[in-house]
This record gives sequence, C-alpha cells and structure tokens, in this order.
Amino acid sequence: MKNVIILFPVFSLIFGANAVGAQINDNVFAGMPEYLIDTAHAWAGIYSEFGPSADIASYINQIQSSDVERYLNTISILGFNSTAMALFEMTHHVSQALGILETPITARRDTCPANFINCNMGNKKIVLDGRVFGAFADYDSDYNGNFNTRSTGFSVGAHGYVTNGLMLGVEYTRTMTDTHDNRVYTDATGNSISTFVKYMARSGFFVNVGANIGDAGWTSDKNIAGIPDNSVYDTNFYAGQMNTGIRMMRGRIAVTPMVSVRYIRFFADKYLDATAQAFDDWWYNTLTTSGGVDFSFDFTGNDFIVRPTFSLGGGYDVISNGTDNIHVQLIDNQFYDIPVDAPRRAMFYGGLNIELINNYFNAALDYKLNIRSGYTAHTIMANIKIAF
Repeated sequence: MKNVIILFPVFSLIFGANAVGAQINDNVFAGMPEYLIDTAHAWAGIYSEFGPSADIASYINQIQSSDVERYLNTISILGFNSTAMALFEMTHHVSQALGILETPITARRDTCPANFINCNMGNKKIVLDGRVFGAFADYDSDYNGNFNTRSTGFSVGAHGYVTNGLMLGVEYTRTMTDTHDNRVYTDATGNSISTFVKYMARSGFFVNVGANIGDAGWTSDKNIAGIPDNSVYDTNFYAGQMNTGIRMMRGRIAVTPMVSVRYIRFFADKYLDATAQAFDDWWYNTLTTSGGVDFSFDFTGNDFIVRPTFSLGGGYDVISNGTDNIHVQLIDNQFYDIPVDAPRRAMFYGGLNIELINNYFNAALDYKLNIRSGYTAHTIMANIKIAF
C-alpha cells in the first residue's frame, strides 16, 4: 500500500489533550502538506460528544500521543485530496470519447485503395463503430493525492457521409474507474455523448471537430478505526476539440502531421461524507494545445490493408485554472481548505497502432502512453467498424 505521507522524526508530541478539542503542537506535522495541518487543527477544535464526528475526534485524541504515525495517517485520510483523481478521470473520459478525432477519414467516399478489386465505397450509407479500452495510471502528488487507477470502458456510435469527404457522427462513451493501493478507495463511472464532423480534401488536408458532454458518479470508501467514512457525489463536464493536419502519401508510406486544441470545463457538486464533513462545490477548466506526427506503412493484400502506425507528440495546457481551494466545513464551525491539485501543464505522448482495413470492415489494436511530471498513464484499446 502506498504511503500517503512520509514521516520525519518527531521532536515534540501533542500536549494538553482533553476528551475532545485537544491542543496540538505543529512540530509533529513535519513533512506533511500545509493544508493537512489545518485539517488537524479543525478536528482538534471539535467539542461535540455525539455522532460520528465526535467519535472520530475522540479516537484521534486518544492516539495523538500514543501512536503518532497512526494519528498522522488518520489525518491524511480525513483530509485526503481527491481533486487530482477527479481531474484525471474526467480528462481520461473525454480523451476516450473524442479519440475518434485523432485520425482522419480513411478515404473520401468515392475513392478506393488500388488493391481493392471489388470496391463499392459509394454504397456505404452508415458505419457502426465500437471500441473497448483499458487503462492504468499512476500519479504522485505534493498534496496527499497519490493514486493508482485501473479503468475500463467502451464507446459505441454511428457515422455516415453527407457528401464526398464530409462525415457526421454521434457516439456514446462509458468508463469505469477504481483505485488501487490507496488508503482511500474511490470508484467512478462516467457517461457522455459526443457529436463530431470529419472533413478530408482530395489533397489530404483534414479537419475533425467534436463536442462532448457528460457526468461521472463517484463513491469514496474510507475507514477510520472501524468507523466507515463514505461519500457519494457527482461531477459534470463538457468539452470541445478540433484536430487538423494533412495526410501525405508517398507510395505505401504516409506521414500525418497534425495539431489539436481541446477545451474542457469540469464541475464538482457539494457533498457530505459520513463524518459530517461538508465539501463545497468547485470547478476547473483547461485549454490544451498539442501537436504530433503519425508515421504509417501499408502492407497490401487482396482486398485488405494492414497499416501499422507510430505516433509521437506533446502538448501544453495554455489555460489551467479554476477554484483554488475547496472549503470543508465540520461541526462546531470548524473548517479547513483543500487545494485543487491540477497536473503539470506540459505533457508528452506516444503510441503504436495496427489496423486491418477492408471494404466493409476495419479492426485495430492501439496502445498509447501519456506522461506529465509525476503522472503516467497507459491505455490499450481495441476498435471495430462495420460499414453498410
């Protein structure tokens, strides 16, 4: 299990303890994030004698001098910072939902690869698109928000040509995420709808534009000395993205440089956990610009193409701001603030993809790596398309 905090030698223990509402010495908190010191002071100020808040206040008062390590771990659980996890999960969901924008149209409707002997592209009316994916991520934070996640999900959608080179589509995406090796276990389920437009000119120039709106439901499971501290809350988001570039063919080799811009706005609801901690609502937004290049090679057969692709690129969050701190209210008018923990602005990505293209059937297997400072995510995805 990952340690949420790192303990340093304790020079002075807690003193002056009453049944509840104890006085504390800040020296015991060396090495902890500053907001957790405020969390400890807030809980030390509780004088109530009834309810789960009073039970926990009594418990931490009992262990504050007898077991300092357990006391500090308990404080880190009570004030656990889940904002990085929320931002990660919603960004991951949007990335999967709008991932269809990352590639141009395979071909204009009236164009067939030369090796397709029986080609009837013009009769394609609609394409059904299905994807399943799995991801795992690791995040190290300065704000007590370290986490490991495992995510699975799927997308189903349909798209069709309006005219040669112009495609419209709609897609539904669902993600399921749970945490591993954490002191606080959290599950999230996200649902969203995307609409998109894809255009490709005969020159290979393309523009893909999409919009996404959805929500994620969260359940958090904490346990303090046998006292369950659970909570349920919702987050909402909407996003827009544009990708543009040009697919340049030289025989069987294609090089596709592209740039993209994505805007995401997140909203988190107010909620009350089982220990009567009332968390205020908060919001955040990002505007990310990125650029990269895809390299692919076509292995052709009788009416099919096998296309491996290598991708490399990076991006930067031009906008990354919103609520600075989440206000947490306890009983007895005690409170503390949790800082919103946003990831570093710069990011890099790489990927490998292999795709089988047939006249009426496409299948692909994809791996993608995303890296930011203190953050690494791996995604594996399988994709299938059937055209009618």
